[in-house]
Formats: sequence, C-alpha cells, structure tokens
Amino acid sequence: MKHHWNLVRPLIWRDGPEGLYPTKLFWMDGKNDMEGFNACFSYQFIKEPCTFHPIEGMVVHPYDEVLVFASRNLDDITDLGAVVSIEIGKERELYTFDKSQSVCIPKGVPHGPVKVHSVSMPFVHYTISLAPEYSGKMIPASELPEPVPGSRKYDACVRIFAWGVDPKTGKPLHSGGANIHSQDRSGMGYTNLVDEKGVMHPQLAVGPKGMGPGNADNLVWLYGDELMGFQLNYLWGHYTKCGKWHREGESHTHPEEEILVLVGLDPDDPMNIGAEIEIAMGDDDERYVCNTPTVYICPKGFPHLPMITRWVDRPYGFIVANLDGTHDSPWGKSKDEEHVETK
Repeated sequence: MKHHWNLVRPLIWRDGPEGLYPTKLFWMDGKNDMEGFNACFSYQFIKEPCTFHPIEGMVVHPYDEVLVFASRNLDDITDLGAVVSIEIGKERELYTFDKSQSVCIPKGVPHGPVKVHSVSMPFVHYTISLAPEYSGKMIPASELPEPVPGSRKYDACVRIFAWGVDPKTGKPLHSGGANIHSQDRSGMGYTNLVDEKGVMHPQLAVGPKGMGPGNADNLVWLYGDELMGFQLNYLWGHYTKCGKWHREGESHTHPEEEILVLVGLDPDDPMNIGAEIEIAMGDDDERYVCNTPTVYICPKGFPHLPMITRWVDRPYGFIVANLDGTHDSPWGKSKDEEHVETK
C-alpha cells in the first residue's frame, strides 16, 4: 500500500479568481489543493494578444508574488516569442519586454494589467504567490491615478529570467563568455555549465560531477537574492531525454517546503506532458509515475528522488518552487550504501 498519494496531485484546469484571467488555466491553491503548501501556483499558455492579471484595472495582494514569463523555444530559452508589458505601483510604472522575464511583486504593491501586445510563438506564464490561499483586491481602472512620468521606483522588480547576467541587458556579468563554469547553487553538489545568455545546460556537464542523462537540455534557476529577497527559489527547464536525472545520490531533503511540477509544452494539448516520468517519494522509496500535468508536494524534511524519465515523445517542462531564498539539498545515503551497512 502506498502512503504518499496525498502528496501527488494532478494540476487542476479551471477558472482562476474572478477578474484575474480571461480563460481557464491550471490553478492550484496551496491550502486546499496542495496539502497546505504555503504558496499558490498557476500555469498556462499564452497564444495570442490579451490582457490579464487583472483583466482591467490593477490588483494588490497581501503577500509577495512572482509572475514568470517563460520561453518554449528549445534553441533559446531566453527568447519569449512575444512582446509583453506590465504596470507596477501606484505610480503605474510601465515595463515592456520580449525576453523570458521574472517579475517580482512585493506585498501591498498594486500591479497589472499584463498586456500581451504580440505573439510570434506561444509562451508559458506561471505564477507563484507566497501564501496558501489567494487574496487580491481589485482597483477599477476608473480609480487609478495618472502615471508618474519618469518614475523608476520598481525597476528592481523586473529582470531577465537568466542567471549570471545583467538583469536588464542580459549581458554576462562574468568574464569568459560562453561555457562559463560556475559552482551550482542548488545544494546538490554539481558544477553547472552556463552559457553567455545565463542558461544552464546540464546535458553538457559530463563526468562524476555532471548530472544524469534525463536532466534538462536548458535550465534557468533564480534564488532569493535575485528575487528581491523573497523567501523563494524557482526554476524553469526544457527536457527531451530519457534516463535518471541525478548522479550525485538517490534521494535528498530540504529544510523548507517544495513543489515539483511536471508540465507539457504543447499549447494545443495542455493536458498531456508528452513523456512519462517516475519519482520516488518518502523514506520507503515509493514510486509514482505521471504522464499528465502533476505536482509533487514535498513537506519540510521529506525525502524525494530519484527522478527518472521513462520515455519521451515530445519536449516537456519542469518547475521547482522552493520556499527559501537558498536551496539546501542534503543527499541521503544511496541504496548501495544502505545495503552494505546492513549486511
């Protein structure tokens, strides 16, 4: 009998909170849908020009929130394939971008609407709201003040979704250009290979400190010090290969809560991943398998992994949201070590 089914949940396709999004999307409430996880999560594809978050006016939340605009382009994960803008603050500062973007909204700051001006390639939009239940106060467009010309109070809120680059220009902060070797911040003992655009390529990191064959082709991971000090780190990755994801160990834990989210990349078939992935959950190494959008909920100190991709028909996506500014990930003993010690 498996004991951790309550921590394995299909993503729920439904209407979001009233006035926030014009169409259905995957929406997960932490308290009711994710075993009390202290954040809410949404995921959707944007295929055409539209307005959302909110549909009109602005919205303000009593918690920190991140709005992520992520690319499906396997050749360039920084290329959003769209032109998007968002207003932030009572000053109504306007920010416009065409690269994958991370937008941090501190609690109490009015924001929105998000306007998608053009789309050359459908992109992914997901949100992480740092509270277990959604709460938002709508500000009607008729009550908004006039924009403050030249105001840049919220400039640090909006940054390119890439690592080790200037958050505004995307230019490398480190010397060496392409193939920059940098120590991984995930806490998993790897040395990552990061290109000049600030994108990790785990498939290129070979050798004993490299990741497994099933890991990401392209990956971006941001941490709290890059997210205005939020108690959050999260990633977005593209995956196309079969095999085990990690070489360093079998299972690990975190001192803070985490969710692992597996999603498809086909905007015309959002209910399928296009692959089948296996994960072990708990001390007893229970195995769970999914091929539809699924969230795995990991409470504080809960052992999880290995992650193994069994088969892949088409590229798929993966999101981690960990409720800490860093990502402490101590590995447990390998199964071989446990076997030797119990002989």
